[in-house]
Amino acid sequence: MADELTLQIQASLSAVSSANETASRWLADRNAPPEVQYLANLAVEQLVTNCIKYGYEDAAEHMIEVKLQISCNELALTVTDDGRPFNPLELPEPDIRLPIEDRPIGGLGIYLLRRMSDHMDYVRVAGKNSVTLRKSIHKSPIRPGTRQDKT
Repeated sequence: MADELTLQIQASLSAVSSANETASRWLADRNAPPEVQYLANLAVEQLVTNCIKYGYEDAAEHMIEVKLQISCNELALTVTDDGRPFNPLELPEPDIRLPIEDRPIGGLGIYLLRRMSDHMDYVRVAGKNSVTLRKSIHKSPIRPGTRQDKT
């Protein structure tokens, strides 16, 4: 059975920090490894902030849902919003070989999410964007060059 946390975040930049703190505590309580916690925080920061900054054409109140689910040693994190259609998988990868001063602003956060997650999906249903990231949770990783004694 899956363990799940669902957050309803008001579409304001001030709400992002609180959402990240709640997600961090929830993951820490479940002994999620640091790289999984970092990915979750980066995903909330990037996906929710992008939605707030670029997703809405009106001044109405909007809610963004963030769902974290742990099942079968995997974290699935889904961000759902009612903003304008935006598929982050269609963004071209930034040329990270260019000097920083020659790179266009933006796109690096989504690039990092795509690189750090095991899988990333996008779907638009009933006027809502839904982005899901998946990351394996390894309970006891074995580092290359080390061995585990069997007793």
